[in-house]
Amino acid sequence: MSGLLENQVALITGASRGIGYAVAEAYLREGAKVVICGRDEAQLKKAETDLAPLGEVMAVHCDVSDLDQVDAMVERVIARFGRIDILINNAGISMTFGRVGDIDPKRWAYVIAVNLVGTFNCCHAVIPHMMKQGKGKIFNLKGYGADFPSPRVTAYGATKAALVAFTRSLAREYKGTGITANIFSPGMVRTDLLMSGEATEEGRPHREKVGWFIDMLANPVEVPAALAVKMVSPENEGATGKLFQVMTKRKFIFRAMTYGLKRLIGRSAPS
Repeated sequence: MSGLLENQVALITGASRGIGYAVAEAYLREGAKVVICGRDEAQLKKAETDLAPLGEVMAVHCDVSDLDQVDAMVERVIARFGRIDILINNAGISMTFGRVGDIDPKRWAYVIAVNLVGTFNCCHAVIPHMMKQGKGKIFNLKGYGADFPSPRVTAYGATKAALVAFTRSLAREYKGTGITANIFSPGMVRTDLLMSGEATEEGRPHREKVGWFIDMLANPVEVPAALAVKMVSPENEGATGKLFQVMTKRKFIFRAMTYGLKRLIGRSAPS
């Protein structure tokens, strides 16, 4: 532990598992006081218990799509710690893998509510406190569909594209106030969100076909967690409207070439 985040308070949404949990663990190791939130109370409690030996951690049950719940969470954090220095808007869900005409409209709308509206809700609740402090760092997660079409996961892709635009606009709105807003692109990570989920009858074979793509690109959660530490380091102080990404174009090309070579060697190897 370097003490990089000593005495700082970080609020990480959707942190009972996956990327959020890994970032919480990394920040605790750097000396931060960490608040994690999630919808699954049992999983949230387990995460709090597992993280507690690393430092001061607070778990709050919260559905970020509900502004009242978010406001209540933030007030609890302020009451305990007096400030919020870092907000990581990690909470996100996916949808039934399928075409627009085949999926449940309510499920589609709830993905928008959690991923996009939930990010707005957290920013809306936290920013007034950051303004009083005179500084604060906000990171919103980019994901699949932000830069290219996302067939059969249209709600998820739409939210991630929207979050990029939202974050860049947020950075402009608060430029010069001490509040920064940046995009955190963790790349493909082996989490429950990626590896599980329902599919329509039509969508099921398409979902199964992406297995090779996951094998080629997916990283363990420790990789984006390391980037999350770098994002808040002194070298990036004052950065706003910036993209922090794990999978750069150069890394993608290298990974694709390496994966293709391994498959070629595997096929040609004698049985």
